[in-house]
Amino acid sequence: MPEYKVIDMIDGLPTFAEPLNAILSQCQKGGAIKILNPLEHHTDKQRAWFKGILLPALSKDNGESVRQWEIKLISAIFPDDVQYHASKNQVFLVIPSISQYGKRKMTTLIEESVPMCHEWGFTWVNYPDPELRK
Repeated sequence: MPEYKVIDMIDGLPTFAEPLNAILSQCQKGGAIKILNPLEHHTDKQRAWFKGILLPALSKDNGESVRQWEIKLISAIFPDDVQYHASKNQVFLVIPSISQYGKRKMTTLIEESVPMCHEWGFTWVNYPDPELRK
């Protein structure tokens, strides 16, 4: 999915590194354009790294599912976010969706996930590298 960062505002209109016509020519019937403010954009990138890079890499390394890794990391870093619900002699673990986490909480999740993974023996885990985004 292409992404176009607003590089400037001129007369109240956004400017991009590519001509607007080239950007709009990629639209398809039934598709959509999503506008993010700078804070939402940053948080969206954080979620993409956590869900799209870190969790799949951990899963591939040891065979546990992406969801198991998500539960493990959120439980370790934000134990107060984990809820337990009992129903008919069973206990269910409820982990919040990270879509509810804002920039600050996502920053904490990322910053604490890396050393937590190192502690668990996954020393290859590194922080997101801005140079590798493209």
